[in-house]
Amino acid sequence: MKKMLYFMGVEWNWIFQRPHILARQLAEKYEITIVCPKQLIHPQHQNNEHPGKLIELLQFPFQEKVRLIGKMADLWHKHLMGKMDDYDLIWVGYPLFGRYIPEDYKGTIIYDCMDNFEALYPDRRETALKRACAEEIKLLSRADIVLVSSLKLKEKMLTINPEKKILLVRNGYSNIIMEEPKQREIKEQYILGYVGTISEWLDNYVIEESLSINKKICYELVGPVANHRQILNQRVSYRGVIEHAELGEFVNKLDCLLMPFLVNDIILYVDPVKLYEYIAWGKCIISSWYPEVERFNDFVYFYHNEQEYLSLLEQLCKEGFPAKFTKEQQREFLEKNTWESRGELISQALET
Repeated sequence: MKKMLYFMGVEWNWIFQRPHILARQLAEKYEITIVCPKQLIHPQHQNNEHPGKLIELLQFPFQEKVRLIGKMADLWHKHLMGKMDDYDLIWVGYPLFGRYIPEDYKGTIIYDCMDNFEALYPDRRETALKRACAEEIKLLSRADIVLVSSLKLKEKMLTINPEKKILLVRNGYSNIIMEEPKQREIKEQYILGYVGTISEWLDNYVIEESLSINKKICYELVGPVANHRQILNQRVSYRGVIEHAELGEFVNKLDCLLMPFLVNDIILYVDPVKLYEYIAWGKCIISSWYPEVERFNDFVYFYHNEQEYLSLLEQLCKEGFPAKFTKEQQREFLEKNTWESRGELISQALET
């Protein structure tokens, strides 16, 4: 069995998402060693079982800002990882980890680009941002296989390197019991829910405006909170992190699932995992629109601005928040968009 070193940009016990899912799938075909960051003060969010060996790289304070600290961190991290020549393949899910790959490495390098790294990079100083982006450009050049999760990311990668072959591997769904699409149900009060990281991309304004106008709704938000101004309203509940396997029980009580994102340079590049999962849960779904999610139009009620959101809520309150799709549409879509099918695409690319 070939050996793979698998770099991911989030902690292993962060909420379960693409890097965790693909690691588990790849572990079925490769002897995998997972390398991920470990923050000093981040709490453990979930108890995710990991396949293979796990190496956690403790993140030194200011390691990306102070060169001396950065060099010390790199030396310690390289010591923990050992010889990279021992691995047949190196998978990189976060561009900065590409710097650990020796210049004379002879194996296969895979870059899995799942976010607009430039927009997400936390240090917004011009020199720091240029240095970080240079790491991504170098990784893109060195990679033998480049995967992207959205068409917008593919466009970006081809703009940087027009000669590079880019494989689109979207996100998907798995380990969710498919529920019957929700039927019309008129009620006095409706519960609208959000599942995922609660951060700067959540549109607080439309939520707050809807609460001031529509007395029939309340919100329940599930997920870790980071860089988010908390909404102080009795009809907004922050539920924290719920284990992925237990989310179905929470979702059952909801009338509608939301993706109320501010459309910015982070969101424009995202193929949202949550929309696949929302469809599997069979709920009425509301989301802000941007080009990448147009393909979900048969399943999602979209809005383009605040007024459309408020009007949509008023309409759906009268209609009882029915799902937009039929059981047949749900089944056909999910059969074509499993994580297993994504894994097959990746396996074909790695074996070619």
